[in-house]
Amino acid sequence: MKNLDSKIEKKSVLIYGAGSIGVFLGTKLLEKGYDVMLYGRRKLKKLHDSILINGDLYKTPSRIYVLDPHKKYDYIFITTKLYHSSKALEELRDKSITADVLALIQNGLVDEESLKDLKSHPGFVTVSVFEGYHLIENQLRATNGGMGWQTENTKLGVKLRNLLESTGIHAITTTNLDAIRSEKMILVNAVGALSAIEKKTLGELITDPITRQIVDALIEESYAVLKDEHKIPTLSLVKKRFYSTVSQVKTHYSSMYQDVVSGRENEIEYLNGYIVKLGFKKGIPTPVNERIYRKLKAL
Repeated sequence: MKNLDSKIEKKSVLIYGAGSIGVFLGTKLLEKGYDVMLYGRRKLKKLHDSILINGDLYKTPSRIYVLDPHKKYDYIFITTKLYHSSKALEELRDKSITADVLALIQNGLVDEESLKDLKSHPGFVTVSVFEGYHLIENQLRATNGGMGWQTENTKLGVKLRNLLESTGIHAITTTNLDAIRSEKMILVNAVGALSAIEKKTLGELITDPITRQIVDALIEESYAVLKDEHKIPTLSLVKKRFYSTVSQVKTHYSSMYQDVVSGRENEIEYLNGYIVKLGFKKGIPTPVNERIYRKLKAL
């Protein structure tokens, strides 16, 4: 069992919508002496009082299924799917639950309008995660993708990076987070839905000649749609970084695969669906993304 580090000032943390990423983050914070509450439903009910992360045993944070009103936290992490992030903020407001820092784990690009309510919070900051996490009951597999957890290069972003680094999580601040997030979307679009459709790991997708061609086509379409939105590097560099990242998480199934297998709603509308809609608006064809979108919706 890992020992607590008593040197770090005890801070209160709420992980809202704790699934694989949220449970991992909460467990790492608890290990370092933070006061952590995991709030969620399905996955939390299967957790034990201890959890195995990559074979090491940790104490599981406290789990709650109903939020206590009028609570004040130092940090709140919203780790729900994007389509539930606005509902999360609404519930926190309805129950007068506040925090100095409100961090959204964001999986891709979303319309600024959909983040309007979240951005009104003075402590709002976003994080993009380039690692793989898969929780099954009380066992969690964490896979290093090389690019870590990335957040904004602001005062709040630095504060959040320091918090994450204190737990051993590789965290980075960047001045061009939208470009990084665009690359993340290209990565997820290329393998997320395809992993669910083909029921294959990311490594299996890029080693099979047929699915490798589909992956390349998805990258190229998504790049064509997003390249003028943000300062994304060249297509060749994006592909190089994509395959480097995937090679490090090659045994991982995508989070969309996990959603489909467990019967949960998935983020296809915010990922491949986003590319299809933006491509249509710009007059850029996205036939492969459209095909993948329809197949995933059919599941």
